[in-house]
Amino acid sequence: MGRKKSLLPILLTTMFASFMNPFMLSGVNISLPDIQQFFGCSATLLSWTINAFLLTNAIILLPVSKLSDQNGRAKYFKIGLYLFTLSSLAAALSPNIPTFIVFRAIQGAGSAMMQVTGMAIVTSAYPPERRGVALGLNIGSVYTGLSVGPFVGGLLTQLGGWQFVFLASVPLAIVAIILAHINLRDNDDELIQTTFDWKGSLIYAVAIVGIVYGGGKILSGYGSFLFATGLLLFIIFLRYEKGIQSPIFNVNLFKTNKLFSYSNLAALIHYTATSGIGFLLSLYLQISKGLTPRDAGLILVAQPIMMAISAPLTGRMSDKTRPGILSSAGMIITLACLFLFSMLDKDTSLFYIISVLVMLGLGFGLFSSPNTNAIMGSVSKLEYGIASGTSATMRVFGQTLSMMTATIFISMLLKDQQISPETTDLYLKSMRISFMLFAVLCVPGIWFSLQRNK
Repeated sequence: MGRKKSLLPILLTTMFASFMNPFMLSGVNISLPDIQQFFGCSATLLSWTINAFLLTNAIILLPVSKLSDQNGRAKYFKIGLYLFTLSSLAAALSPNIPTFIVFRAIQGAGSAMMQVTGMAIVTSAYPPERRGVALGLNIGSVYTGLSVGPFVGGLLTQLGGWQFVFLASVPLAIVAIILAHINLRDNDDELIQTTFDWKGSLIYAVAIVGIVYGGGKILSGYGSFLFATGLLLFIIFLRYEKGIQSPIFNVNLFKTNKLFSYSNLAALIHYTATSGIGFLLSLYLQISKGLTPRDAGLILVAQPIMMAISAPLTGRMSDKTRPGILSSAGMIITLACLFLFSMLDKDTSLFYIISVLVMLGLGFGLFSSPNTNAIMGSVSKLEYGIASGTSATMRVFGQTLSMMTATIFISMLLKDQQISPETTDLYLKSMRISFMLFAVLCVPGIWFSLQRNK
């Protein structure tokens, strides 16, 4: 019992930060129409309020995972909290869309530091027989943030505008900072004494910028060039990392550790297939169905509520059952839900939408906790930071690719027009295409998830 009590403050601290990140992300999703109206920007530029966050998130994750293993996970967790807090305040005060996007990018960097170190802190603190429960509760707090975010974000947007969504996160972040300073300490015995791969980090950063920025403009010749250049640099990065002694991305783990590699690939596919759902449905409910931000948030909350309920339970189950079985079932449910979403139109009932969101939340819960437990349990204690960084990178890559896919189809059909009641038919078509593509993408994800059981 003494051990359980001593570990609880650590878990509560990481859970609080885990709640805060998705609370902000989902709250911003619901306020997108208000942000677009305030700044008078196009649909393509609007998507960069999300993409900028995800871009810096992706760039920072791998280097920080290595640096935290070397210099202390708690230290970088706290730095991330400070960055997140200050950028949230600055974003609320932004006078124009470029400034807003810059502070969203800084917010993404702070979020990355918290994500990658928080998971490693929990994994390091808890023994294997209790790790699934702890990770499940931590992931459950993520989904709780996703549950509360749309409703609170919608309510705050209606009461005072989108700025209130960002201002609301500041006191939450301050509480998280206090908890972190009280409960989190670095253990010098767990620090790895090795060199940092600055060259690889630079190649990786430039590659990610090319992939994400070029992907958002891939229909133009300039965008296609940037995207292709980013892919080439990423291949160079992988070959470079393979040949050095202390890489930020351990390519060899993917070759020698089947459980690690297949679990990460399944995660990449799952997040690619699902991360754009909130963005697409938020616009659909407000533009096509005419709902207020608050009411749209109440609809969208159905998914994360089910995720928050199921994640701790499936985390506990993954301590006793092969995680691949649970996560494969989750991916199958996700595929079915995406197919059902691909049939949405103007006349689709809200009951239908809520029912599918509840099913999707169950699929998410079945997949996420067991899959994360499989990844973190497949490596040694000295590799927790790298494993957490790789897992988080798969998630952010998936989120970025998902948003890029949605943006491409919106841009193809709407061009530079704003999403409005007048363009709702074009938007609906782009949304249905995206959902169908996401559903098809789940098929190889199910295969990877099943193969690791063999």
